[in-house]
Amino acid sequence: MREASRTKNSLFNVSSNFVIYIIKNILGFITRTIFIKVLGETYLGVNGLLTNVLSMLSLAELGVSSAISFGLYKPLADRNNERISSIMTFFKKVYEVIGFIVLIFGMILYFFLDKIIKEYNTIPQLNIIYILYLINTVSTYYTAYKEILITADQKAYKLTNINVIFTVLLNVLQIIALVVFRNFIIYLIMQFFVQIAQKIATNIYITKEYKEVNFKSKQKLDEDLLKTIKKNVKAMMFHKAGEYCIYGTDNIIISSMIDVSTVGLYSNYNMIIAMINSVISMVYNNITASFGNLLAKENSNKGLEIFKKIDFIAFIIYSFCGIVFLSVASKFIEIWIGSKFILEPLVVILISFSFFFTGLRVACSVVRNAAGLYNEDKWVPIAQSVINIVVSIILAHYIGLSGVIVGTIISSVLPNYYRTYILYKNIFKEKYYKYILKYYIPYIVSCLAIGAISYIICGTIKFYGILGLILNLIASITIYTILIYIIFRKYEEFKYVKEILKKLLNKVKGGK
Repeated sequence: MREASRTKNSLFNVSSNFVIYIIKNILGFITRTIFIKVLGETYLGVNGLLTNVLSMLSLAELGVSSAISFGLYKPLADRNNERISSIMTFFKKVYEVIGFIVLIFGMILYFFLDKIIKEYNTIPQLNIIYILYLINTVSTYYTAYKEILITADQKAYKLTNINVIFTVLLNVLQIIALVVFRNFIIYLIMQFFVQIAQKIATNIYITKEYKEVNFKSKQKLDEDLLKTIKKNVKAMMFHKAGEYCIYGTDNIIISSMIDVSTVGLYSNYNMIIAMINSVISMVYNNITASFGNLLAKENSNKGLEIFKKIDFIAFIIYSFCGIVFLSVASKFIEIWIGSKFILEPLVVILISFSFFFTGLRVACSVVRNAAGLYNEDKWVPIAQSVINIVVSIILAHYIGLSGVIVGTIISSVLPNYYRTYILYKNIFKEKYYKYILKYYIPYIVSCLAIGAISYIICGTIKFYGILGLILNLIASITIYTILIYIIFRKYEEFKYVKEILKKLLNKVKGGK
């Protein structure tokens, strides 16, 4: 019954998030198209760059939200409202301090913009644009803290209506700002006011939903929980810093060593990747809360069984999306905004493989976050980030954009191995080499082989435009499906996925 409840909540969250995803991305796609046509690739690059620069300031958060989420799983499972109240009050105070720190460091960073952006003196009103980005970032820390509660309680689907309304409102206002005023600053002001209004509406709803929780509790956290949170936050400092250095520095390196327009071209491909990732993340983020509930109530054998399944599903999803992306991304970009926005084939291949490598550690992240295992591998992201930055800078000097992406791929090897080892040692109590031989190596080899075959065959298709896009899409999906079936049909995890698909199809046929 407990497992059914966990599954039900996860499905509610995923399905509601999917509705938001569809609306958000359709409107976002329209807004981005108008943005490119009205403001051009330079401002598109500025948008991507400043998003990365200010995400660096979010390092001040240091993984507090992840540590707090872990601390909430057990009291939510036990319905210990007193402890929940003390945790949420503590979280609010911490986020207020973090918001102030982000503001101070953001103002300091303001004086170094000319070092980050080569075209600093040629972009009008860049100083005002940066200040607006900073205000948008800082405001989040004062308005968003309650969302962690409803997410940890596996009931984030209840926010669907609010999210849909404000998503529509934001995109409509931003389209008006672009079409009528043709002004990036008005575009950002619209974003700020809608974002604040959404957070206020969300907070009011959560307060009413959790009437038994006192968000202004006078009771202090008990020492044991406070020690656990502090320990996890200290470990997460390394993870957050490393994560930013791996994924948040690419645009800065590209802007400072190549130019901001290349950031704009690169961001179009990353937009497609981000759209894919947002779908996958909505599944795995909601699974994290369910897995945390599972680990609090079940044994390690059950956890290992579920881990293998979600790991295989992650492999299927990421390898499929990566291979299809490789086959159709440039054709889509050409149809959408024109051939001048297409990146060279080697760059697209590297983006696809980098995306796939990210997927290989998704299941590990779910279990690690659910179990609160932040301390055991805290040095991994630091080593990974050093490798990424050094290799990216060196290779960017010689081979440009491709070098930056190669740096990210090379730096991904270490955590993919070590983090799974940590899980097997500390939670599952099994030999790690079995996983490497049966799962990890076959996943990588099969993805590379299928990707190469699909790319070569799709390269022989000489049709262009929408017809060429459709034929490439059909070819890559067909090739992937056939070869995955041949390679993994005897895996228990494959049989599990097949059974799920059968049940879904039967429900669709039955009109459910």
